[in-house]
Amino acid sequence: MLQIASTILQVIAFLAEHKEQIRKLILDIENLIPATAGNNNALIARNFIATGLGIEAQIEQAWPYVSGLFNDLVAATKRPA
Repeated sequence: MLQIASTILQVIAFLAEHKEQIRKLILDIENLIPATAGNNNALIARNFIATGLGIEAQIEQAWPYVSGLFNDLVAATKRPA
């Protein structure tokens, strides 16, 4: 459980620190692969985060706890200015 908590904190910090890069990634995915389902787009972004943190093995367990934050970031990115 301590490992999951540590991974969750790492992902939250990564989202906060790299928010603009992740927003750009979200938009790039949608522009490059417009017909891709939202779940696949989230998987691509999730894998980007996991690779960036070197936590590929742990991301699966931690993702349910941080997916709400990620979904909020996606919604804010897609919201018209």
